[in-house]
Amino acid sequence: MTDVQAYAFGQAESQAPLMLSGLDRLGEKLGRRLRALMEPIAGVRPHVAAHDARALEFGAWAHEVPGSSSIGVYRLSPLKGQVLLRLDAAMISTLVDCFYGGIGNRALPPRGEFTPTEDRLITRISDAFMARLVECWSDMLTIEAGLIVRETGIGFAAAAQPGEQMVLQRFLISVSRDAEWPIDLLFPLSALRAVEPLMGNRVPVDDERADPVWQARIVQRMRDIRLPARTVLARPDLSLADLMQLKAGDIIPVTINRSLPLIVGDRIVAHGSIGEQDGRAAFQIEKLAQETGQ
Repeated sequence: MTDVQAYAFGQAESQAPLMLSGLDRLGEKLGRRLRALMEPIAGVRPHVAAHDARALEFGAWAHEVPGSSSIGVYRLSPLKGQVLLRLDAAMISTLVDCFYGGIGNRALPPRGEFTPTEDRLITRISDAFMARLVECWSDMLTIEAGLIVRETGIGFAAAAQPGEQMVLQRFLISVSRDAEWPIDLLFPLSALRAVEPLMGNRVPVDDERADPVWQARIVQRMRDIRLPARTVLARPDLSLADLMQLKAGDIIPVTINRSLPLIVGDRIVAHGSIGEQDGRAAFQIEKLAQETGQ
């Protein structure tokens, strides 16, 4: 006989959503910007690892979150539901020590609540993190981040029911070999389902991947490309009858304008006049096309 297992709709572990690969691409981009955000605070270049996004229940995530974590609850319009940003208390304490000249190895204080200095750093990191999140999403969807509440401990910031399906995007931060801390971004699965078509195959452009060495070489090579340039001395008008009667020796009177165009391809790039230099005909540029509005 075939084994039969009980199944409760809405309670079993969900299959990996199709949008997770798109969220992973956004996470890699956000991770690079998170490194630049943390470096001036830590005083060293931190290591940032973006983990693959995964679906889980809110209760399972909340169970593993230490009670002293900073939890920011945000609304990302037009996404539905609330998004949580979790910062580790040990990370905040270490970064405060580094910011004020320490090496990040001071003993952690008993944690009941954050100090005013730590609160200011939490606000700085959280605001900058969400601003960079909005930037990373901008190629796919214009969103606006708004803080609802910031609490110490998950018990005061329960933004979902324990069984509600969520998507966790985690970044691991380390400034030394001794410790690393997670930064968690928790989305409602239902909110991401609504934008799943936008995440399918679209890869946002990341300007930070531009290679300056490659760009310099391309510019240098392009400067060596030769383009044919020409000018038009006159444009006489002939009737069809005159054109059909032309023969060798005929003279067509023309008037050479004072200002002649310098043409590259099909575009006028400058105006000037015809003259002579070193025994050769020459074209003297008098005005560039940008100056004449052409």
